[in-house]
Amino acid sequence: MNWVPPEQLKNIIDNYFFANTWYDWCLVEFLEFKRSEVLAGLLKVSVHHSYKKGLQLILESKPPDDVSFAIMKQLTQKITESEEVKMFWKTITAEKKYKEQLDIIRTSASFESDILKIRGKRVSEEIDDVAQRDVKRVELGNDNEDISTPTRIKFEAQSEKIENGEYEEVEIDKEQTAFWSDNNKQTNNQIKDHKLELFSTPHKPILTPYKFSIISSKVIPGFKSLKSTLNIRYPEIVNEIEIYEKEQKRLTSLGTTLTVWLRKTLSSSTPEELYECLMQKLQDENITDRDKKLHEIFELTLREFYLMIKYNPKHALIRHNSERKFLVERVSTPFKLVEYVFGTIITYWIEKEIMSTKATEFVDDPIGDPVSKKADALATDLTYNLDVMNMESSGGPFQQDRKHTLEDSEKISNTGVNILLTSLRKYLCASVETAKKLKTYNIQIVEDRITLMEVSLYKPRICKEIEVRSAVFPFALSSIGEYMRIFELISYYVDGLLKRQEVIRELSKESNGVKEVTSEIFSDWWSKTL
Repeated sequence: MNWVPPEQLKNIIDNYFFANTWYDWCLVEFLEFKRSEVLAGLLKVSVHHSYKKGLQLILESKPPDDVSFAIMKQLTQKITESEEVKMFWKTITAEKKYKEQLDIIRTSASFESDILKIRGKRVSEEIDDVAQRDVKRVELGNDNEDISTPTRIKFEAQSEKIENGEYEEVEIDKEQTAFWSDNNKQTNNQIKDHKLELFSTPHKPILTPYKFSIISSKVIPGFKSLKSTLNIRYPEIVNEIEIYEKEQKRLTSLGTTLTVWLRKTLSSSTPEELYECLMQKLQDENITDRDKKLHEIFELTLREFYLMIKYNPKHALIRHNSERKFLVERVSTPFKLVEYVFGTIITYWIEKEIMSTKATEFVDDPIGDPVSKKADALATDLTYNLDVMNMESSGGPFQQDRKHTLEDSEKISNTGVNILLTSLRKYLCASVETAKKLKTYNIQIVEDRITLMEVSLYKPRICKEIEVRSAVFPFALSSIGEYMRIFELISYYVDGLLKRQEVIRELSKESNGVKEVTSEIFSDWWSKTL
């Protein structure tokens, strides 16, 4: 039933009651509606009173029975004491404190000049033109990871100045810390030690120090952007990140046969030349079945890209800010082909409900109401009916949404752990050694960059999430070489899925007594207190 409050209440009650349908009214949503005013200084008592007063005035206007019943139900409950409301005010308190600290830092006379010295130039002054950005990636590409922003302009000269101690200590705000891999408590010596990280790759999964401290009680986020933070307490995780960095540079997952074919194909300078390369068969005496299947996936992905750019005068694609359009048109192609070519998983796209999260919440809190969470993509093992991978896209490929990125980084980490634990709860009597081999996968897309993370057991009651591969989707023929890293990521993902099947078979044997377990079992190890 569509019903709105009477017009005579328009200037008396808050506009929230007119902007939202009556069956969606609740205090938490009202608080979010008034968030900017709360941050500006609106008192907790005032905002709660405004909501209750509005409900009372609406009730006095004698609305329909359904509306009256819903309002009376709220007014008779202790809505201000709900966990959601308490969490809102905790978050607001933290945001206000952070804003105050940020204002203090930004009013410092040395803030802008110091940041400009260390970074060379501000991010806002980076090249925004899409065509120039694609050209820049080609110029900076080679064997190292592609870098679009921030640039390396004057990098060598600045490095020398930092080494010589010419720059004073810089205090960097927490939000910038999250995005540029630094730590707001760094000393001048730490800046010298980690000066290279000031030029870290953009558009990677990120977390603020506050979120990192919360989430690390459940999972250690081994993001490349957090290496300097992780190095203090988790040096072994940093070592893992660096090992995967080296593997990616060597293209170890692709293998020699596919690498040779791709290097020739991706060197094409015209659509016609690209088409001719795609028409040629894979040449090698020792081609494996895996290589043949991956070749078909890569070939069809490149054929699609070829058709998309062929009739454009500049042989380029237009960037946009549509998250779903990017997922459907570009991201889904190799992943959906993996599903049909290898036949081990099924992948659901666009707002797929994550059953692993509900299952975990039900086990941990049987009387609570499971929260419905959805993923932009979710892969499920066809044989064992277990979730394997969850994907989140933090906006379209045109411009990064920082808030969305931060929220997705936290969400995807928690979801990955839930997926892993849901799988392992079926094999509680298996050995710890085998349980640690089981991996699940998180994929986060920020602007045009895709990052693959691997989730596994770390310590009792704690998991780890390691960044294993990262790549950028090309938007022009001039930057088609970026597909090399895309296909390296896909190859690693496929190998992980195949190996996962073997691990689950081993877990099943151990858990059911088919194979004797002589070491510590998973359930005992997980129950330990650190």
